[in-house]
Amino acid sequence: MPRKVRKTLLFLGIIVLLIVAVLVGFFLGFRYVNEQNQRLDALSESFDREGKSPITADSKGAVEIYIAQQSNTDDIAEVLKEAGLIKNTFAYKLISKFNGFDGQYQYGTHYLLPDMSYDEMMLILTRQPKQISLTFYEGMTYEQMRDAMVEAGMRFSPDILDALVMRPSLFTEYSFISGIEERPERDWILQGYLWPDTYLFDINSTEQQILRILLNNTEAKIAEGKYYERAKQQGMTLDDAINLASIVQVEGTISEMNKIARVFINRMNADMPLEAEPTVNYLRVRDGKEAKIWMSADELQEYADNPYNTYYFTGLPPGPINSPGAVAIEAVLWPATERTWPGAERYLFFTATGEGTTDFSFTYEEHAEKTSRYMEAYENKSD
Repeated sequence: MPRKVRKTLLFLGIIVLLIVAVLVGFFLGFRYVNEQNQRLDALSESFDREGKSPITADSKGAVEIYIAQQSNTDDIAEVLKEAGLIKNTFAYKLISKFNGFDGQYQYGTHYLLPDMSYDEMMLILTRQPKQISLTFYEGMTYEQMRDAMVEAGMRFSPDILDALVMRPSLFTEYSFISGIEERPERDWILQGYLWPDTYLFDINSTEQQILRILLNNTEAKIAEGKYYERAKQQGMTLDDAINLASIVQVEGTISEMNKIARVFINRMNADMPLEAEPTVNYLRVRDGKEAKIWMSADELQEYADNPYNTYYFTGLPPGPINSPGAVAIEAVLWPATERTWPGAERYLFFTATGEGTTDFSFTYEEHAEKTSRYMEAYENKSD
């Protein structure tokens, strides 16, 4: 075969091989892109269907990533590289900008897989991360709220949270902080201002973030209810109103709270001790004892030296004994009146009936007789 022909055939062979290589490369590239798009679409559909990421802490090979607040794409690329999820931060930042993900990333805890594409990682990081839903009920103490967060798996330091609750000066941007009386004997200074509600927390929320979530809600509720203005009209400080409301919260049913609040206000106006069982029960439960409907003189005397014992100390306790809800606070700020409850301003006593209701009295003699009768009936029923 002539040399010229061989060269021509060789050239044509090379051209054919190049064409085949290009076609194979195009096919493989198209298939790869198509597979990636299918994976991305499936991931997006899962988010839309379930409302959350399909990748969790329990997913095989899952890598936990925490995106701090105000992190930008550069910060996130570095976090992903340090976690071994990407090799090229420049490529990540370029793709993020091209896809329009810059500025869309959601702070919090996310879970990614090592074999994910950059697009898949970006999609997950721009969606709302998994959060812990917690409901704090009216009447919960700070310690109960803290322990509930620990039990839910949140990773904050209880010791640091305790320290922050005792330092309201770190949260002066909230209007109610300046009105909190910081007495040395006050157990938890922010107790009473951690609004009972349902919250969403990131598992890695910091101690300050946790408190600010709660305090933000408290600020909004106080403003919404116009509690400052009403407390001033009543001749009370908001701190005193919250304090008394924390007692009212656990003293009776919702329908009776405004009457109970009126009795306590009447007693304070008469310079009488509140004699509220919840304040003593607060001390008992803190010491690991059970709360009681009625207490003996010896049981009351056990805490005679504690200013939270409103049987031995006149006036309000050093601070709220729990986080009261709106109904209890409004019962204090808008207590029963003569128009809504004849004799309202003369009632000075009430006692539990043992059946979930409360009986009110004008005189101590009447009150003592009722208490004795209800206690006897309750004990007979228990036998």
